[in-house]
Amino acid sequence: MALAALIAACAQVDSGGEGLRATLPLVGATLLEHQVRLARRAGAAHVVVLVERMPAALTAAFDRLRRDGIAVDIARTAADAADRIHPDEKLLVFADGCLPGQPLLDRLVAATPPALITVPDHSERQNFERIDSLTRWGGLALIQGAHLRRTVAMLGEWDMLSTLLRRTLQQGAIRIDAFPPDEPASRELLLIANSAAALEGVDRRLIEASRSRASTWPGRYVFPPIEELALRPLAGRGIEPMWLAIAAAVAAFLSVPAALLGWRWPMLVLLLLSGPLIAIALRLAGTRLATVRHDRLLGRLRDAGAAGALLALGYDLATVRGWGMMAIAALTVLGALALGVERATLARLGGPVPRPWLASPDGMIWGMLPFAAAGAWDFGLWALAIYLFVSFFLVQRAVMVRAAGAV
Repeated sequence: MALAALIAACAQVDSGGEGLRATLPLVGATLLEHQVRLARRAGAAHVVVLVERMPAALTAAFDRLRRDGIAVDIARTAADAADRIHPDEKLLVFADGCLPGQPLLDRLVAATPPALITVPDHSERQNFERIDSLTRWGGLALIQGAHLRRTVAMLGEWDMLSTLLRRTLQQGAIRIDAFPPDEPASRELLLIANSAAALEGVDRRLIEASRSRASTWPGRYVFPPIEELALRPLAGRGIEPMWLAIAAAVAAFLSVPAALLGWRWPMLVLLLLSGPLIAIALRLAGTRLATVRHDRLLGRLRDAGAAGALLALGYDLATVRGWGMMAIAALTVLGALALGVERATLARLGGPVPRPWLASPDGMIWGMLPFAAAGAWDFGLWALAIYLFVSFFLVQRAVMVRAAGAV
């Protein structure tokens, strides 16, 4: 059964503030964009946003979503929203300003509709709508599309979400506790953001949640401290992650003329910087539940720049150590291409992810650093070649084992 989502974006911020809850800033985007991306990750095939007025900040948010390939239907009335939802669809409903964590949303989507997220009644949860003397609504519901249509048909002057909540409860909806007694409440993110103050600290939680185990040893052990330093000032500034990825590709390409001119250290520094730049871009996009636009193309351009720098370094060393250095550099580049093919083959066969200490563009760049510090650039080139071909042998062996097991 297809899943759709309905997000309310009508309420203004509390305490006399200006603007809508939906446009409250969150990690350089808006609360609404985060809600839409959460719904899409939960499996919603299409998202309908109920909007009564369209301020500039909301228009900009919709434009950013469309730029990332996320189409959003805009409904101006409850009846319009109901018309955009098929009666047979399961419908995920977000209350105005509701910000859940992805695990909680996935728990709700896995339930049989009708279902509600609930929270215990508490003095700190006055933003949540009361259900009874012990429970409040968590701002999330899972219903059938037909149920929305029936509710809208009898609305009159009543508030749609409150009416929908009452009718869903009358249907005997499953109640899913957002904070089970046996688990610390701090583990789950769920709040109703009625002001900017309600989102304090959420940026930090989203940055922490965006961490992942990288597949390369620099990505796992070298880049994380740099990412943490850069993300906190960048996350709230609305910087497009793609520009950081472009900067990484440009830095890699600038290293080629630097190597040709014999500027070995500037070449290496540019390559060393390109890795953290693209890692920060990926983490920044991850905090917004987004991807870096054109990430594959930019990643390949960066790899091409690094390969060009390696060849240029081989040429520079060949003028001093002989043309064998150029041959080593060329063979290393060809070996890197072959290793990429083997990694892709292993992934298609469903094999294990190669260990992080195996050769990768960043692993080879950072592996050159100690040789450069010792002034042994030629030995570094030999070491990279050996490192690469040992890695190629191990990955190829894993491919052969996996292929033999599949026969």
